[in-house]
Amino acid sequence: MRKVLFPFCAFFLCLVSYAQTTRLEDICQVFHLPDGKDTTTFIVFGSKEDLKIKKPLFLFRQGSQPTPFIQLDGGKYYVTAPFHFRDYKDEYHFVIIQKPGVRLVADTVFLNDYYKALRQPEPSEKFVSQKYLENNYLDKYTTQCNQVINYLIEQPWIDRRKVVFCGGSEGFSVGANLVANHNRSVTHTILFSGRTGRRFEVEIWQVRKQVERGEITPEQGQQEIDKLYLIWEDICKNPTSTDHRFGDTYRAWFSFSKGNLTNLLKITTPLYIAYGTADEEMARDLDDLPLEFIANGKKNLTLKPYYNHDHQFFEIKKDQSGAVTDRVYRGDEVARDWMEWLRK
Repeated sequence: MRKVLFPFCAFFLCLVSYAQTTRLEDICQVFHLPDGKDTTTFIVFGSKEDLKIKKPLFLFRQGSQPTPFIQLDGGKYYVTAPFHFRDYKDEYHFVIIQKPGVRLVADTVFLNDYYKALRQPEPSEKFVSQKYLENNYLDKYTTQCNQVINYLIEQPWIDRRKVVFCGGSEGFSVGANLVANHNRSVTHTILFSGRTGRRFEVEIWQVRKQVERGEITPEQGQQEIDKLYLIWEDICKNPTSTDHRFGDTYRAWFSFSKGNLTNLLKITTPLYIAYGTADEEMARDLDDLPLEFIANGKKNLTLKPYYNHDHQFFEIKKDQSGAVTDRVYRGDEVARDWMEWLRK
């Protein structure tokens, strides 16, 4: 049985540099909100002067992986993001929430070692802290987003008439839960590279693909799937455990395996969902989503597939034999499409 730290949807997109400066406060403002005995940390892109301008709110919720999104390289700070926020800085205040137990700022030397560590079966707490593991579950992230939105819409520099939630992969599930069940201030929801079904189902699908590719025999594949059924049974018996692990904690697996379809159908405000057709485990699921909306008489869904794009919106180039020859990042083009949708 393969076993890695985060077996599901390691979603980074292509992290592009938002800006660079020797003073962090020139490109983003850091906020800390009390959260019981802890704090919720988030950043708003822009300088202090930008906070004097009233604009709508755009909250971006990252995917899986405990990755710092502020980098320090050669004495300069880089705020990284999946697309160029600065292209739309006059239209929105862009916000990203830091995950609990994850560094807000990390030197690039640390990050190089961190990315290498993710490929190891059990990275040390230097890279993946116990605090992160204990807080890495759906309800925690939903509560964080709800808290930040409720705080920000009370600020004079936020135009609460338009509040956008945008989230991909793991953030897909967070957004569906947040907008359906917790926050009525969100006016527009953008979700991408996620699923309507259980997170754990992907594990079974990936084994079936191994069989199709001839990497293992059908008998070996079924043995692996039978093991997965037993692991899922154990997860369901210990749904809040952070000590039990199958790569990720049992608590994370269980919370992100509740399925999103019910929540998506509960959303009544405009909903935009994007995905790449080369991201097969997502595409086969989302291709059917309009059927559910039609059957339930709902007309608030805009579904946008990107042909031959993968989970991170890289366009896959192939030769005549079907071999991959290149991968071209299209995240900015994808973001441009949803920004146009928001303007309608």
